[in-house]
Amino acid sequence: MATFNTETSRHGLPEDHELPHRLQLLRELGLDQQRPIPELDAFSDQVADAFSERTGQRSFRGIVNIVAREQFFVGLSRPQTGGHSTSQAPASASDRIMPRTEGWCVYTLARRTAFPLNNVLDYPRSAGNGAMHRLGVRTYLGAPLIHAETGISLGTVCGVGTETTQWKRDDVALIKQFAQEAIDLIEQLTKP
Repeated sequence: MATFNTETSRHGLPEDHELPHRLQLLRELGLDQQRPIPELDAFSDQVADAFSERTGQRSFRGIVNIVAREQFFVGLSRPQTGGHSTSQAPASASDRIMPRTEGWCVYTLARRTAFPLNNVLDYPRSAGNGAMHRLGVRTYLGAPLIHAETGISLGTVCGVGTETTQWKRDDVALIKQFAQEAIDLIEQLTKP
């Protein structure tokens, strides 16, 4: 559970009881090295395209995020123009790293269920959130990637946009579907 720090007037991160088990599982799956996975970049493009079309936001991004001691985007959509992912080169490795103290995926991971934020400014834990300020994120929709065999959450699949969005049940159902597709793809890619 997240805590409130009275000295900083900020909410702390939720406790991550799964972290030691997740780190071990990530090693076993070969996901412990911070490297982009082209198939997950392409999948993230699909996420971005779907939500860009649903929301009308041209700047929507899709992300497959592995959460370890820091967050690493193993899948990251390319920037969008005209509502579809461009053919520009994928982001560099440094663009894919985010501290656990930024963004909303650590909360999605802790909840173990989809997390829609119509306007991230309405969420008290967004105060001082670097992702909101540095990247201009105003809306978030994510779902956890739960490893079927172990029940351990590996990370999240999410979409972020620069405009507030009124998420609907269909959108939440779609991000859950994307989470299942992403975990299936990860399991395919990591089979020995």
